[in-house]
Amino acid sequence: MDQSMIEALYSQKNIHTVLHNAIRYELDKLFINWALIAFTKIPAWIEGQYYDSKNKRLQELQAHIDVKGLESLVVAIAAAVLHTHSTQTIQQAVGYLQAFLPHEDPFARAVTAGELLALCSQKKGLFTIKRRGSGKTSIIKVNHWPFVDKRLMQSFDWINDTCFNPPMVEPPRIVTHNMSCGYHSLPEPLLLGKLTQHDYPQNYPSINILNQIEWVLDKDVLAEPEVPGKPFKTREQHENFSAMVTASQFIYKLLLNRTFHFCWQYDSRGRIYSHGYHVNFQSAEYKKASLSFNKYEELT
Repeated sequence: MDQSMIEALYSQKNIHTVLHNAIRYELDKLFINWALIAFTKIPAWIEGQYYDSKNKRLQELQAHIDVKGLESLVVAIAAAVLHTHSTQTIQQAVGYLQAFLPHEDPFARAVTAGELLALCSQKKGLFTIKRRGSGKTSIIKVNHWPFVDKRLMQSFDWINDTCFNPPMVEPPRIVTHNMSCGYHSLPEPLLLGKLTQHDYPQNYPSINILNQIEWVLDKDVLAEPEVPGKPFKTREQHENFSAMVTASQFIYKLLLNRTFHFCWQYDSRGRIYSHGYHVNFQSAEYKKASLSFNKYEELT
């Protein structure tokens, strides 16, 4: 499988296509019921009268729906909730969803994304928003997992397995701006974070040097089982770890016996991180040990 095929496989367009099909072909009763309620709630919410800035945001959202269609927005909301099997904070879901909204102002995108998630939350529907502890953080709890149709469960497994782009099996493109960290076609920006994007120049030579380093997987390490670093406290932690190990096995097979490259990114403080999850040396000990330089010199 070459780089173009890998990037096509891991494209967000495929994930959204899966969810479009889940709605159009009514693959699961609970999911389609949630979508039908969203189709009713969102237009009624947009037509309401509010304060000036909110009215402006909703007018922009309606213009976006007129072009893209309401189903695309509902699918984006579902993807924001379902792109991980684990419980997530409302901020994480907002970060995902706001990228699909039309507003130029990042604050307007974030606020609208949060309102859409709250609007489509249902006590016994697809997902519920709950306050965590006594603090100000809210979490999104997915309710559908025990009840899904097997065909739809395959769709959700696909989403979970493809929500992290793997390393590149061909050299990354030279980075000259902030819109890309080196992938050939995947829209991965140089800057981490959904609300921290800007056009100010960065230290591109450092990124390009790191991007050109060739890596290989260590077969001896991969022959050993991947085990947790500490005991699980909850059943959910155990299930999340098992799902991660299963997804990682697919990436290991993809990269075994070939060289690959990491794409690197800056955070808002200028620190550099390698992009990836299933294969990443800024991770657990097992994943660090599984990586080796393809070209190296022994230090004396």
